[in-house]
Amino acid sequence: MNIIYIVRALAILGVIFVHVTSIPIGEIVDKSSPMFLYFNFLNVFNKFGTPTFIFLSALVLFYSYFDRPLNGKLLARFYQRRFLYILTPYLIFSAFYYVIQMYYSFGETWEQFFQHASIADFFKMVLYGKTFYHLYFVFISAQLYILFPVLLWVLQRYKKLTKHLIWIGFVLQWAFVLYNHFSLHYEDKGQLFISYISYYLMGAFCGIYYPVFKDWMIVTWSKLFSKKALLWIPLWTLWLASSFGDVNLWYQTRVNDFSTNDLIYECYWFFHTFTSPLILLQLSYFLYRTLNTKVINTIIHLGVTSFGVYIIHAAVLFYYFRLPVSYTPATYYLYIASGYAVTLFISWGLVGLAQKYVKSSWMLFGSKPKVLPYVKSRSTSRKQSAA
Repeated sequence: MNIIYIVRALAILGVIFVHVTSIPIGEIVDKSSPMFLYFNFLNVFNKFGTPTFIFLSALVLFYSYFDRPLNGKLLARFYQRRFLYILTPYLIFSAFYYVIQMYYSFGETWEQFFQHASIADFFKMVLYGKTFYHLYFVFISAQLYILFPVLLWVLQRYKKLTKHLIWIGFVLQWAFVLYNHFSLHYEDKGQLFISYISYYLMGAFCGIYYPVFKDWMIVTWSKLFSKKALLWIPLWTLWLASSFGDVNLWYQTRVNDFSTNDLIYECYWFFHTFTSPLILLQLSYFLYRTLNTKVINTIIHLGVTSFGVYIIHAAVLFYYFRLPVSYTPATYYLYIASGYAVTLFISWGLVGLAQKYVKSSWMLFGSKPKVLPYVKSRSTSRKQSAA
């Protein structure tokens, strides 16, 4: 499934865009400037990263496990791999991020650090994925790993339910959104798996029915005049409308102090991010079939290292933005663009080198595929384009 690595690469590029542009969004004083318009677009448009990773996780899991008997050995192996390759890096980097956050928050001296640091607070933050702003994703993933065996057992036992997963996910997620909006008022709902259950169940559906789904997703000239294209048109229309609507809504909010019902923001964000994984898959199939081998393999390599890049990129970005900068427009554009490039390539380089030369790199950056999914030649690429 080489395509999955291309989607992961596109998702991590989006994540870094969001985190890099969050700095100018907060710093630019003249919100009506073209510079703010540009950074607002990049910041909002690229917010598909976390939902896409959740979608891909479910797709791969249900593709791999749905036809396998669910027993104690399988569950033990499943949780062993998640603890080793997901939770171990998470715990190590949680400690690292906690240390740098406390150190730089209290005078940048170790004396101040030890006065304010607390083991109890650290473990509480670890438990809720709050040792640094981006680690909530691992916390959500851990919740979904707990859910996975239960959901797998139910779907294996009641296979007719598998055809209804997409609308079930939609109903469950929006039932929670409405309940939280009108009654619960839980502020950190983005930390809860139920806030992403629609993406997860859509991924499960696509994994279970992957051969059929794959055939539907691949765009070719011959299919443009088939029934499949009748579904592509509303998908792309909804994606474009919700994505640019989401961007505009946040632009009006940030520039003109516009505000509306929270459910409007939720609705735009949901349809923007719910359609994005499917759009990214179609785009990835297109790239896989058309780009030359070296470019494809470079993108795949980024996808292979994407978990490690996700874990470490926030540290690179943290230190980069401690550099002083002149706020003239040309200099600031260069500063932010360089921040993106530095964050991406240093993170990518560190993870790639570690995975290649350090046997225990899995402790920091997770596992890599036993067989690296690179394309050997253009002919091979075409034959395996839908693999």
